[in-house]
Amino acid sequence: MNITSAMASMLFTNASSSTSTVDFSFLTQNTSTGTTANVGSVKSALVNAEKNEAQQLAQAAKDPQVQKDLARYEKVVKNAKTIDDVLNDPIARKVLMTANGLKSDIDNIALAKKAMTSDPTDKTSLAVRMSSINSGWLSFAKTYNLAEYGLDALSPQQDGVAGRWKIQFERAGESVEGMLEITKGRGGAYTAEIDGVAVPVTVDGKNITINTLWRDAADELRNSSFTGTLTKDGLSGTFTNDGETSSAKWTAPAYFADSLQKVRDNYIAEKRLDVLDSQMSGLGSAVLFKQVAKNMKDAVDILGSALGREVVTTAFNIPKQIAVQSIVAQEKAITQRMDPAKLQNAHFVDQIAQRYLIMLNGGTGGVTA
Repeated sequence: MNITSAMASMLFTNASSSTSTVDFSFLTQNTSTGTTANVGSVKSALVNAEKNEAQQLAQAAKDPQVQKDLARYEKVVKNAKTIDDVLNDPIARKVLMTANGLKSDIDNIALAKKAMTSDPTDKTSLAVRMSSINSGWLSFAKTYNLAEYGLDALSPQQDGVAGRWKIQFERAGESVEGMLEITKGRGGAYTAEIDGVAVPVTVDGKNITINTLWRDAADELRNSSFTGTLTKDGLSGTFTNDGETSSAKWTAPAYFADSLQKVRDNYIAEKRLDVLDSQMSGLGSAVLFKQVAKNMKDAVDILGSALGREVVTTAFNIPKQIAVQSIVAQEKAITQRMDPAKLQNAHFVDQIAQRYLIMLNGGTGGVTA
């Protein structure tokens, strides 16, 4: 969402105190500049946006341009060999980055390529180093981990039985789930791992046999033999435990089977927010802020979120120029005006969202502290 901000004087009754009550009384008064937003209109807009979410999402999903964008993205991703192939396509790049909260950097392709392939566990990686400025890059790296899984996390990369599968079954009354990774070597031989542990595997066309070791409740070492077949839904079959005659079922869909659907859902959700923005400037941002504010535990989290930074700085009249100051100075600018811990309070978050919309839409004209 393209968001602009309106500068105005501080209007909280005691911004540096611990109170969580926002004083909106001035908004009912007439001003020389002509107020264009008030508490009533803002509250109504927020309530309607949240109440009609399902309908709005359905409408966004039917939009011809949205459908065209998603069709292009899925085609590009399914045929891509590297992330460069995805990011070099303007439509695919737009969809992927918009769906992951990185819309503002769509044109920064070089940054995207490096940050998206960052190792989220490496403190020196670009995504980690940028997390205090825009946590979206680290969030992307953690969600998809292209450094480890490549394009598999965007679109399952299976070649027959070879690929990553989510093996699922019940054993000794407990549900078991793990990543089954089957690799085909140059000579045609197959190897397999479950959660990084090598296991014996035999492959005959679409048929597969896997043997695993495990310990029972008595700490006795046991063996399980899995036999299965590749179908359109992944691998599935039955398995037996040594010493037992009965068999049980197991399944293994593609490990990242829902990867395309996640991007689709997120992109549609962002497009819904764009529509809300067209109804009232910043409405989409305010709605999203109310959904995610509880994840912001402190000032660093707020500053590291493009959304949190925009909403909070606008709502509390914190100049955008603080971005060039030290992190310590930026944190102080936030904590002097609000207690980030109160973002766990839904009522307080709602008040901030209202104030953000009011200030953004000209509701503070002529008012001084």
